[in-house]
Amino acid sequence: MRWTDGEVTLYGDVGSKGLNRAGTRMIKPNATWKNATQISAGRFGSTRYVTDLIVRWADGGLTLYTNVGAGTFGQQHRLKAPNGTWKNATLLTSGDFSGRQQWDLMVRWTDGELDDYPGTGTSGLGTERRIQNPNERWAKVATMTTGDFTENGRTDDLLVRRSDGETTMYTDTSGNSLGGERMLVAPTS
Repeated sequence: MRWTDGEVTLYGDVGSKGLNRAGTRMIKPNATWKNATQISAGRFGSTRYVTDLIVRWADGGLTLYTNVGAGTFGQQHRLKAPNGTWKNATLLTSGDFSGRQQWDLMVRWTDGELDDYPGTGTSGLGTERRIQNPNERWAKVATMTTGDFTENGRTDDLLVRRSDGETTMYTDTSGNSLGGERMLVAPTS
């Protein structure tokens, strides 16, 4: 978790222990981590566990940290230097959308475009695959995450919550297209 003062705290095994505890301080309050606008955990290295983080910075830079653990950010890999294009990457999530050992990075842009980057790893960002063209419906996505909620055993179920409260799961999403759409919560407005 990145706090407003730039402190970063790791809460391991949240499922059984919850957040009602101290956690592990990864870095004390600082100016650099105040600029981390999006953080996504995933498996972008060679380990079989989810021990990596991708960070999108306020200046548009994109950094991969591999082998993250209690008290360490592991190894740092620059995926994108600061740039104007990636400032528009408003939401990030990671998942096993393409069925590879290395997970993909899924990006929702300010205009509602949704892209997948399969094969993202220490050597760089994967090749962009368009999932959705820019559109108003996806521009209203306020939060986005990925999990394994179906029987295929892959972290490829995309969950989104839109600004009107609608929460939808796209089951078995691939690196080429959204999975089956299943509304979980109807819009409130």
